Amino acid sequence: MNRFYVPFHAGLKNLWIDSSESHHIIHVKRLKIGDNIIVFNGMGDEFEAEIVETEDNRVKVEINQQKTISKENRVGIDIAFAIPKGKRSHLLIQKCTELGVHKLIPINYERSVVKLKDECSVKIEKWQKIAIEASKQCGRNTITEISEAVNFDNILKAVESYDLPLFACNQSDSNNLKNTLLEHPKVNSIISFIGPEGGFASNEIEMAKKAGCRFVSLGRRILRVETAAIAISAILSYHYST
Repeated sequence: MNRFYVPFHAGLKNLWIDSSESHHIIHVKRLKIGDNIIVFNGMGDEFEAEIVETEDNRVKVEINQQKTISKENRVGIDIAFAIPKGKRSHLLIQKCTELGVHKLIPINYERSVVKLKDECSVKIEKWQKIAIEASKQCGRNTITEISEAVNFDNILKAVESYDLPLFACNQSDSNNLKNTLLEHPKVNSIISFIGPEGGFASNEIEMAKKAGCRFVSLGRRILRVETAAIAISAILSYHYST
């Protein structure tokens, strides 16, 4: 059944759908009065609904049945990533959302090719739309949060709030990721730092060590930012799935 994202609180019997979702319902899917759809609110709830009225570019639905269906990872996974050039970031957002990442945090590293400044709201808004579409497609009832871009030293201040902070880096003292995860069988929250393709600066490595990050290797090959983010998201999701 067709799924649509509508941010609203449970308890409503009728709902008017505006914005791009109503356009998608009327003009893309060409649904009509009497057709049934699924709406989800991004807070874990989904609802069976029937289209009962259309007006201009709005659609009114009647909520028939609420379902609380969790398709989230058992462990909260946040990815703090260097921003790739061009549309490669779109792939990162899409796939990490499909893999159940809780939050994506764009980071301005010292060697980042792309650095977002304060006026980056348009790009963040675009990424959030990609996350919404990915959640619609994969059946999630929550939306991956896209945070504002932050500098590396600022995000390190939040590391202590995570059970397991990972630092993906091909240092000689980096541990095998599998071994590190086996050493931490019971965690509730993870943050993984993914650096730029030029690598982390030496001062960033020292700062991460002092903050208590666990240095891990994703293999012998040098991965692009989006590849590394997707790979570690998949590994963490699978490892902590039971």
